[in-house]
Parts: sequence; structure tokens; C-alpha cells
Amino acid sequence: MRIARWCAPAALAAGVLLSSTSAQAAFPNFSDCPRSAPNIVTCLDVQSRSGSLTIKGFTVPIGESFEIRGGVESTASGELRLVAPAGTTGIFSKPIQVPGGLLGINFPIPGNAVTATAELAGVPSQVKVNVTTLSIRVPLKMRLSNPLIGPNCHIGSNSSPVNLNLITGTTAPPAPNTPISGRIGTFSEPEFGVVIFTGNRNVDNSFSVPGATSCGLGLGLIDQLVNAKLKLPSAGGNNTMIVDSDVAQGLPF
Repeated sequence: MRIARWCAPAALAAGVLLSSTSAQAAFPNFSDCPRSAPNIVTCLDVQSRSGSLTIKGFTVPIGESFEIRGGVESTASGELRLVAPAGTTGIFSKPIQVPGGLLGINFPIPGNAVTATAELAGVPSQVKVNVTTLSIRVPLKMRLSNPLIGPNCHIGSNSSPVNLNLITGTTAPPAPNTPISGRIGTFSEPEFGVVIFTGNRNVDNSFSVPGATSCGLGLGLIDQLVNAKLKLPSAGGNNTMIVDSDVAQGLPF
């Protein structure tokens, strides 16, 4: 059951929290697990239920916006990494509302509303699982959407991602953050070959967040507005990611 145990935290992270198809399908969903890929040891489905991303005191709720789905392969070095379903990144998310929008005002002002969508910053093989520590490392970027921001506004990028190390243990962050703890959820085995962990919590409060790029047109003025709103860039020790999720693992045949 060792594989099953790492799935709880791993799944979570990988996540936090990323592609563009809608999250939260039927659970568990192994329908597009890449079973024919070499060295697949398990099919994985992780669906967020609640949680938050906090940057220097500004909090964005995650809710049921995020899913990690696919297979997990074992490499020659013993590393475990995500293999995405065909045509996807293996990370599925839907937009979430940024509280206060561009202006920091929770009021329906035209052009103020902003949504954020998590995306994988790189390729699925960069999503790594540590079986010993039950952690998952995943590089992310966040796409912000608003008529003034344009279609390419991101916090983080493939070359400068938000590098998350989401664990179910206790963190050791730089100041001013203090340690927080995750947990492995309640185990069940609803049918042969399928194990589920309900109520997992994965956490990280050591990561840094880069400034916004490619927002709006010309002079970087919208970049500056987004950075001012979210207090970016933000060094490690000022940010926190908490993801509560349900995780399922199934035999890959």
C-alpha cells in the first residue's frame, strides 16, 4: 500500500495545483489514465475541495477548482513522476475569482473583475513525487484574465515558475512565516484495486512568487498595477498554499 499512501499528498500538489479543461469530474476518474505508457505504477485522480493561496496577506480561495489526473511512472532512478493523459498537461483547473478584482473593491464595477487559472509551468514530467516524505513538487504559473489585462497575463512563467513543495507534514519556512502542518486523509478501499484518501491537506509556506508579466499593452503599466495589487514579487516566507483534497489511486490495468 506504499504507492497508495504517497498518492494522498502527491496528488494534492500536483497541486495545486493547471491546464485548461474543466476540473471536478466524477470521482474517482481514471478514464483517461495513460495505462499503456511504460512503467506506469498507478492511475491517479486528485480533486481539490477547499484551500487557499495567500500572497503577503492577500488570500484567493481555491475551492473545487483544481484536479490532477493521469498516471504515475517510476523512472530508472526511482523517481516517481506524472504522466499526463493524451493532449493534456495532467492538471485541470477552472477560473477562480480574485477578491476585489483589479481595484481591490468587491463591487461589480465594469472591467474590474479578475479571474485566475492555475497552469503547469513546464511539462508533466516536472511534477515529482517523493515516496519517503509524501510530498510533491510542482512548478506553477497563474493566468489572470480581465479585459484590460489581455490574454497573456501571468504570475510566474515556464522560466520563472512558482515552485511548490506541497507536503502533508510540517513545514520549516523562512520568517516571517511559521510552521504549518498538513495531513493524510481517511483511507478507504471501495472496490478491488482502488484506494481513496478523503480529506487530505497539503501545505507549503516557503515558496516565492515572481512579478506579473505580459499584462495589458505597452509600458508595463498593467504589470505594475497587478504587482501593486498582489504585492509582487513576494519573497519566500510571505506566502502560503493550502490544498484540501480527495485522492484516489487505481491499478493501471
